[in-house]
Amino acid sequence: MNIQRYHPVICVLHWLLAAMIMAALVMSTFVMAHIPDTDPAKISAILRHMSVGVLILVCTALRLFTRKKTGRPTSLPSGMPWADWLAGIVHRLLDVLVFIMIGSGICMAVFSNLPKAILEGQSELLANLDSLPWHTLHVAGARVLFGVLLLHVGGALYHQLILRDGLLWRMCSIPRLAKKKKPF
Repeated sequence: MNIQRYHPVICVLHWLLAAMIMAALVMSTFVMAHIPDTDPAKISAILRHMSVGVLILVCTALRLFTRKKTGRPTSLPSGMPWADWLAGIVHRLLDVLVFIMIGSGICMAVFSNLPKAILEGQSELLANLDSLPWHTLHVAGARVLFGVLLLHVGGALYHQLILRDGLLWRMCSIPRLAKKKKPF
């Protein structure tokens, strides 16, 4: 069986995850990092961030499950063996980093007593997040995740714009439009 594109569920989850991961990275870097832990707005910002994190976890697990159950197209070679090897590493790293981010986020919430603060209606965190080792792991993980995402996007753009092998169409659930043949 020669599969041309990924399953539509995989495609939808891929782009949904891309949007949510970027939103979580932007939210944490440009919004949450500038809210002091003593500000009541910090807890609501963390809750929004955690909600996106839970959605990322669910969608990632669903994507991995669906990927095991569906066929996928064969790899498109770049013409550079080292880049093809790196592509495999990047794809696995994305999954691992997502789980590291979610795990460290859960640990941060638990060790900062966030559940207790929420249940008791407190307006500020009971622990300084920056002092937690889980925060350090979460921040480092976010930086590595951003770098790996840049490699992923760069590789996809290289395939699409330089090699012109239609790689991005494989991750779209819509059929690729046939190229018109030139009359001459």
